[in-house]
Formats: sequence, structure tokens, C-alpha cells
Amino acid sequence: MERRPLVATISGLAGTAMFSLCLTASWADESPRVGPATPPPHTVVAQSMGPSPSAPATPPAAPDIPLGGTSIEDLLMQKGTITKEEWIQIRAEQEYKGGERDKRVDTLDEWKSKAELLPILRDKVNFGLNALQWLYTHQDAHVAEGRSQDNLSIRRSEILFWGRISDTLPRWHTLMEFQSINLLNNTPTGGSAATGGVPTSSTFFREAYLDVRPVQSWAPNVNYFRMGIFRMPFGIFTETSGGLRDVISSPYLTSVGSGVGNRTGSAGTVEFLQERDYFLDMRGKLFNRLEYVAGIMNNNNYHANATGSNAPKSFYSRVRLFGSDVSFISFTTIQGESNNANTNINGRGKGAFDRYGLDFRYTSKILPGFMVQGEIWQGHDGANQTTVGRPANGACDVQTICGGSGAPGVQRRTWYVLAKYLITDGPLENFEPVVMYEQFDPNTRIGNDLYTRTIVGLSYYFENFPPKVQSKLQVNYEFRHHSGNGANNVVDPTRGVGDPFAQNAFLVQWQIRFM
Repeated sequence: MERRPLVATISGLAGTAMFSLCLTASWADESPRVGPATPPPHTVVAQSMGPSPSAPATPPAAPDIPLGGTSIEDLLMQKGTITKEEWIQIRAEQEYKGGERDKRVDTLDEWKSKAELLPILRDKVNFGLNALQWLYTHQDAHVAEGRSQDNLSIRRSEILFWGRISDTLPRWHTLMEFQSINLLNNTPTGGSAATGGVPTSSTFFREAYLDVRPVQSWAPNVNYFRMGIFRMPFGIFTETSGGLRDVISSPYLTSVGSGVGNRTGSAGTVEFLQERDYFLDMRGKLFNRLEYVAGIMNNNNYHANATGSNAPKSFYSRVRLFGSDVSFISFTTIQGESNNANTNINGRGKGAFDRYGLDFRYTSKILPGFMVQGEIWQGHDGANQTTVGRPANGACDVQTICGGSGAPGVQRRTWYVLAKYLITDGPLENFEPVVMYEQFDPNTRIGNDLYTRTIVGLSYYFENFPPKVQSKLQVNYEFRHHSGNGANNVVDPTRGVGDPFAQNAFLVQWQIRFM
């Protein structure tokens, strides 16, 4: 007898059986019903108990049928349609295919368990784009020969890496800046005759810190200890990432002025608050309303790791009271000493150093999209302030001996108010007008040295899911004014000449942030 392929045999038999059942049911429906009604028949799969007298041959005995039903090959075996050898072959093929399937599932499970151990899938290593900013600037200020008043630049190109190692080490963080990596000047020790600072080093990294939570049960009252270099918790602007700011220019409280200082203490570049520094602090939250920070810092900017300058330490503290989850008021103080020799911060002198700040933010829930914030700061810089690269050596006013500016210690004051409104529906959806006004007084004891600026801007958000994702186009116009550098030191406000802080500016910035 010719043996057909097993699969074709089974398929044909199954089709024949289904066709026969359909014909039988159709015939039963069409036949006349006579006699008493009989109960519906029950389909029973029965196993033959012995040979039929009329059967020409005796089929082999079927194997025991497992509980739960009969497979097709078992049924065909019982009817004698297939032989025992064919039944065994079918079962062997099924077991082989099942084994291959189980092997593939086991391989996938093994790969999944290994992949889950990869750091990036366990939140141990993450990376993102903190800020990528393209900037156009135009200013009617005097520029050197060969330069232009129109400037195109990449303002920030910051790549961020962060992760979580364990409950004890809830966060590590590193930020690299790939745009502003120019060599940094050092500030030599010596009098005015000493050689000025020269570019000596640079650094790619801007931030690197580690959070430590030694006792889990202390959180959030003592939430964690943070150590490294990061944006300092001084008010609002210095702690806000450059990729999330509402105006293009940094406020005057971080940097203002140009050139070198003079004996009034008003001239030259002044960096009243550095944005980053090396520090160790403790952070927590009390009563679900009061956040606090307290720590010590190097007080010589983030460049210190590159230049090797290690300044006298300063203590800082901030308390922030929340009126709601998005509105607060804060008080900050910094206390310590500063040096002019080997400084990496413009405008610092030798002697006592302090800062006092008050800031607030109100985010309206009555008028969604409206926010107003402000800061006011005052503080003392020691005598004989200097700028980075200008030799200095102590607090005396004899420049041939102590270098620097020869100015006495000064009190400085600055403040700003900023308001914005994000339109969330209508034809102007995603547009955000913003306005900011600020002042900086480099020496409160004298006049004719005030810096003022009004910024009027408009932003459009392509994506706005802060703090993780933000893409926007910003247009700002700045109305600038600078009274002078003290008595008898008036700047020339003539268009295209003189102090750039006395000339208006137009800025356009497009940025993306993705984390």
C-alpha cells in the first residue's frame, strides 16, 4: 500500500469527517419526524472493546487517552486510519517542535534577564541634552576693527549624564559644556608691576555631584547630602538651568560691566554671585512646606579645579517657604572671606565677604500661565577688588605693592522683577510674552554708577514639558542704561561708541532641551 504524507492524510480525513457530519445534520433536519420525540443524541467517543465480527482486520490497540480530551491523531489511531508507527512519528514531530519552541522561549527569557541588568535600563545611567542654543545678537556698541555688531554663535551645547545607584546613592550627575572651552586666565599674586595672568587651562565639565542619603528614615527631614560642583542654591536665577530660563541674557546679579576696576569700586566686571562652585551641603524639607539648604563652598567658581586655586571657604544657607506647590518665598545668606590673589571671580577683594538675598515666585492658579518672580540682593566685597588676570596681593590701596584696583571695601546691591504669561489656547497658543526690569548698584556709597535694563521679549514653544523637554524660539529687545563708573567717570552713551552696557541690544535664540 502506498503511504501518503502524514500531514496530507490527516488534513484529508479531517475534511471528510466534517463534510459527513454536515450532510448528516442536513438530512436529519429535512426528514419527516414521526413517533414520539426523542432526546437529542450525545456525541460519545468510545474505545473499541474487541474486534468486530465483520471487520477484515484488527486495528492495533490505541494507547491510553490522557484526561482532558482526545487529539486528532489519537482519534485516527482508534479508527485504524493510521498505524501505530505513523502515530509515533506524528507525536515525535510534535515533541520536537515543542522542544524547539521551549528552547526559543528560554533563550528570550535569558536575554531579557541579561538586558534588564544593563545600567541604562535600571536608571543607573541616563543621558540627555541639557541645552543646545543658537544665538543671534545685534548691538550698536563699539567693536574692534574686523569685527561686526551682528554676531552668530552657539551659546550653549551641554550634554548631561545622570543616574541612580541605590537608595543610599539616589543620584549622580555630570554636565559637559562643548562650546565655551576657551583657556582660562590665572590671577597672579603681586603688585601692579607683576606680569598679568595668561591663559593656562580649560575644562569641559561644568557640573559633577553625588547625592548621599545615609539614613533612609531621616528623609525628607534630612533628605540627602550633596557634594561636588553644581548650580548654587542662591535665589532663583543662579539655580535655574540655562535651558529653562525665560529671558536670553543672564541677569546682572551674575555678571555686569567690562574692563578693569578703578578706585571707586564701581568700574570693571563684577560677578556678584557665581552660578557654580565646589561645595558640600545638606538638604531637606520640614512640615512639607519649608525647604532648607546649609553647607560650605570653595567660593572661587567652577574654574578652580582647572587652575588649582583653593580660596577661603564660605558658609551658605537658604530657607524656602512654600505657599503652594508652585509659589514660594526664600531667604539666602553667604558668609565668609574672599581673596583677590588667585581669584577666578571678577570683582572680589581681600577681606570680609557676605551676601543677603530675598526672592519670591508667584504662579497663578486663578490665571493659568501667569507667573511673576523677583530677587533682591546686597553684599560686601573686600578692599582692593580685582578682575581675573590682573595681579593682586592683599587689601592695601598702594597698587605698586598690592596691585588690584586700590578701591576700599564696597557694598553692592541688585534686584529684578520678571513677569510672563503663557497663552494656552486660541490663535496665539504657545506664545509667551515676558518683561523684566533690573538694577545693579556696584557701590551703594557713591552715585553715578547705576546699571539698569528693561527686557521685552516674546517666546514661542514648539515643545513645552519642563523640566525634561523644551524647544522654543525667543526674541528679546534690551533697553540698557549705565550712568557711569563713579564721580567724574561718565560713560559715553553715543550710538556705536563707548560702554556696551549703555547700548541697547536685540537678541534671537532658538534652543532645544531633551532629557
